[in-house]
Amino acid sequence: MGSKLKRLAILGSTGSIGRQTLDIVRGFPDRLRVVGLAAGGNTALLAQQIEEFKPKCVAVESAQARDGLRRCGCELTTADEMAARPDVDLVVIAISGMAGLKPTLAAIRAKKKLALATKEALVVAGSIVTAEAKKHNVQIMPIDSEPSAIWQCLQGEDKSVRRLILTASGGPFRKLSPKELDAVTPQQALAHPTWNMGPKVTIDSATLMNKGFEAIELSRLFDTPIENIDVVIHPQSIIHSMVEFADGSVKAQLSIPDMRFPIQYAIFHPKRMPNAGLPRLDFLNIKGGNALTFESPDTDKFPCLSMAFEASGKGGTWPAVLSAADEVAVDRFLKGKIRFTDIPSIISGALGAHRGISDPSLDDILAADAWAREKAAG
Repeated sequence: MGSKLKRLAILGSTGSIGRQTLDIVRGFPDRLRVVGLAAGGNTALLAQQIEEFKPKCVAVESAQARDGLRRCGCELTTADEMAARPDVDLVVIAISGMAGLKPTLAAIRAKKKLALATKEALVVAGSIVTAEAKKHNVQIMPIDSEPSAIWQCLQGEDKSVRRLILTASGGPFRKLSPKELDAVTPQQALAHPTWNMGPKVTIDSATLMNKGFEAIELSRLFDTPIENIDVVIHPQSIIHSMVEFADGSVKAQLSIPDMRFPIQYAIFHPKRMPNAGLPRLDFLNIKGGNALTFESPDTDKFPCLSMAFEASGKGGTWPAVLSAADEVAVDRFLKGKIRFTDIPSIISGALGAHRGISDPSLDDILAADAWAREKAAG
């Protein structure tokens, strides 16, 4: 692409990934241009972003928020329409939860380059999303750190992959007893030891559900059976994931735990751009000591991981139920309505009551999502 300006639409611009994407944009003012910004309810921050980046168009969820932005000088649109605009080269999907599915499909059908942080799109409707991507010759570039690490490790390799190895920090509670887990507060759960993420992903990391979602995501992205994906706890979060090949060799991707690395890699792929604003890894001064350690995940204390693998193995509408029930349960926990240990119980209840469809249409998936939300709401 040379020095040609790359035009971005950032969906979820006020969330953690969206804000860090805009940080990358700031570092490359001559290479990147923001065409569109889409956000949820944080209109105050969105207004600041509009003032700084001067996008052509904006999208917000509520009619009240749209009314407040009518004087911003931007075209008001929807996230789906923004994702398909002819003046957009790359769409960053960082909308939390199921809401990211439709814009993802809109971007793919418009044949846009797609940088995807919203893993639910692949968890819930992975077969549909990947089929559409293949049909329209669109590469889905993951910007979660671990799927990005796998993607980077696979560059230049053939298909002789034995297994994908997902690393997980283990979250802040991996050493707590079951009784101590019962008393965990939302404030404690939001204090992730190594990563700066939004509240939903942070809670999912604490329950290990996020790692289960990533395993399903990898299975879809790289056409890998779920049984060929392993999860290991790596508290230092320096190795972001690994690939073991048929000959026993293992490739790993390492960096300081900073989401701007995978975001920038996706934006400029296949080039690696120098960025003085990103931290460098000093092997002699790794936080917490120089050792890189690994543990097995404790699925007795953190059953969400096992539930994700089981739902993936069943396929069909099961992952949609898993995702929807988790989204509702996490929201209830953050609002102080349930305990931390109630999250997996609610998800398990929804999965246990679900009558799955093995080869679902998009309507079937949306219906399963709606059913699971109602079930998990109690």
